[in-house]
Amino acid sequence: MRPRDRVLAALSHEEPDRVPIDLGSCQVTSIASAAYVNLRAALGLPRTDVEITDPVQQLALVEEDVLQALEVDTRGIGPNPPASYRFEVFEEGEYLAYYDEWGAKLRKPKEGGHYFDWAEFPIKESSLEALETYRWPDPDDPSRYAGLREKARSLYENTDYALVGTAPLGSDILAMPQRTRGYAESMMDLIAEPEFTEAFLERLTQIALRAWSHFLDEVGEYIQVATLYEDLGTQTGPLISPAIYRRLVKPREARIVELIKSKSNAKVFLHCCGAIREFIPDFIDIGIDILNPIQVAAAGLGDTAQLKKDFGRHLTFWGAACDSQRVFAFATPEQAEAEARRRIRDLAPGGGFVFAPIHNIQDDVPAANILAVFRAAHEYGYYPIH
Repeated sequence: MRPRDRVLAALSHEEPDRVPIDLGSCQVTSIASAAYVNLRAALGLPRTDVEITDPVQQLALVEEDVLQALEVDTRGIGPNPPASYRFEVFEEGEYLAYYDEWGAKLRKPKEGGHYFDWAEFPIKESSLEALETYRWPDPDDPSRYAGLREKARSLYENTDYALVGTAPLGSDILAMPQRTRGYAESMMDLIAEPEFTEAFLERLTQIALRAWSHFLDEVGEYIQVATLYEDLGTQTGPLISPAIYRRLVKPREARIVELIKSKSNAKVFLHCCGAIREFIPDFIDIGIDILNPIQVAAAGLGDTAQLKKDFGRHLTFWGAACDSQRVFAFATPEQAEAEARRRIRDLAPGGGFVFAPIHNIQDDVPAANILAVFRAAHEYGYYPIH
């Protein structure tokens, strides 16, 4: 079975020949740079200069030889950086730092740091005037979309892979205020500054709608999956109350999903970390087709067999390959493989499952464990699942 057909069958809740596999199709199913170097070595592949695709998470571009060695069924397509923005890292004492496109400053320790963290925020006060004077990214900038149609068409016509599309500026309706206003400040604004919050979230939604519209005009006929990102959970429960979500965030997410489905046949993928079981009926209600990453160590998500029973008719589960918090980095390869086999057994029957890491593979995950987890998909992911 061709990789694209395999993914489409799984997304249609049919059983393909084997469970589809994803690594690196988007910024939440990839691998950190140091782990990637070790993985290439473990696969017996030559060392290459690592290209960073996401500076915040320090994610590596997963090269074609690795994708083929692991029999990955997906390929990603995303935006260009806008011509008006220049990514430039500078030294700041013991840190490396840069300003992102939104005007926030991020920093990473020079020694021992794995990620860039948000350190300064451009929107200093919760006022409508602050929103009016803020310099918003431009979703209409044509440089973001230049060449995407040709790239998508080539991937679609010249390869057999399922294409996963990510629009620039097209999601994170709740998270983006955290990154431009400040985490604590934006969370307090939800309650204390309702007029400001409504205006802020609406502005972000309008940007997302315009970005998706331009992006899908270029690639909509070629992609099979469209990705959205939103984090609503902590380790033990919701990050915000379901009532606030349903009032402020859900209707805006619904408009983005509606637009995506009006301009493509792509299934809509929602990345949402943490203990988010309480929100799953809402996701189904607005038309989400795929849930990622299935953080099995979070409350309410560990029993993946029950998760499949409760929601498997409506959702494809994308992720769940191995408990990333308690097993992947700390167990033996044999234990990691057993964990992956359990998740395949729970989630794969009847289709509706794409095998992928739970979020990105981190630098401390041994290459032997990565290979063991993917080996489980190759050896135990064939249908019928036993």
